[in-house]
Amino acid sequence: MENKIGIAAVTYKENFGSALQTYATQYTLEKMGYDARIFEIKGVHRSIHIKKLLYYAGRMFDPVELKYLLANLKSRSRKAASVGTDEYAQSMLVRKQVYADFNKRWNKMLPTVHSWKELGKQAAEMDAVVVGSDQLWRPSNIVGCYYTLEWVPDNVKKISFSTSMGVPELPKKLHKHARQFMSRFQHISVRENTAADIVKDMCGKEAIVVCDPTMMLTGEEWLHIQDEKPFAEGKYILMYLMGDNPEQREFVKKLKAVTGCRIIGLLHGATYINYDEEVADEKPFNVGPSEFVNLVRNAQYVCTDSFHCCVFSILNKTKFFAFRRWPDGSKFSANDRLYTLLDFTGLSGRMLDGCEDVKACVEDEIDYNSVLEKVAEKREFSMNFLKNALNS
Repeated sequence: MENKIGIAAVTYKENFGSALQTYATQYTLEKMGYDARIFEIKGVHRSIHIKKLLYYAGRMFDPVELKYLLANLKSRSRKAASVGTDEYAQSMLVRKQVYADFNKRWNKMLPTVHSWKELGKQAAEMDAVVVGSDQLWRPSNIVGCYYTLEWVPDNVKKISFSTSMGVPELPKKLHKHARQFMSRFQHISVRENTAADIVKDMCGKEAIVVCDPTMMLTGEEWLHIQDEKPFAEGKYILMYLMGDNPEQREFVKKLKAVTGCRIIGLLHGATYINYDEEVADEKPFNVGPSEFVNLVRNAQYVCTDSFHCCVFSILNKTKFFAFRRWPDGSKFSANDRLYTLLDFTGLSGRMLDGCEDVKACVEDEIDYNSVLEKVAEKREFSMNFLKNALNS
């Protein structure tokens, strides 16, 4: 009889990386011979949302946090506009449906339950519960109490697989909470070097730094969720920038001028950024996780501040340029996930500011044979962690 593994991951929002890492975690566990199922967060999402709102209410005096919150509120209000009169709202509905189709086809969900107690009963039927990756231990998620697995019974094994903090440090008022929930985990692995330091400081445990779940599959293995035919024909630059940094858009426009490639923009991934509409030549919204991987695979160049967009560029040997979404030193910066990725793959030089000489950047080739050897080593290391955690 197969061991049953429950997965706590992101299932409620339209984010390429979230959806793909959730699927990759399930795929990896099934490849190992387990019966892996994903918990449905929707039944307790209102409770989580209230806890998050209370947390954010105490953070609004920070200018960086306030800017982020206002941008999100603006984006949410546009999504809620009349689809009959607002083009953005219409586009978001198209995107939402493509994601729903992906989840229905590829992710094996447990039935939705509507209380923490019922969720705990589902978890009690599992041999282990795995959580990761996707900034699931960032402060707002810690206060939400879902990805911390506090609802999982004591006698069920709890494993963190490549869980991300998303910030360089935790606020002091969350230290006690962090110590309590981390101490209940039998095995902890994280995605960033800074996250390992935080775990050590919080509960004294040695957290292993592993690769993101999406890197547990090779580029060839990812082919089975996408069409062989390119989603977009011809030569193009894929622009997927979620931060509001104009100099990065200027780099993309210069790249177009130098290469002659048109720009395909995956717009408004996190918040609504109006000037992106003018930068992109094409702005498809019927792009879900499968189409996203296809677009990365067939691009001439990728320009992104997205961790997972960099991951899929690497797996598909696509020439890419990475950018910081946040200023270094910001308490809310999640840049370390990119630094860790680019460091272990030997690609730290791909991180740009946006002011570089574009022609020189184009001429800077990537030795993908060497890069993918490093990825294979990290994948094997990460698989060994997961095997040991599940079998111990």
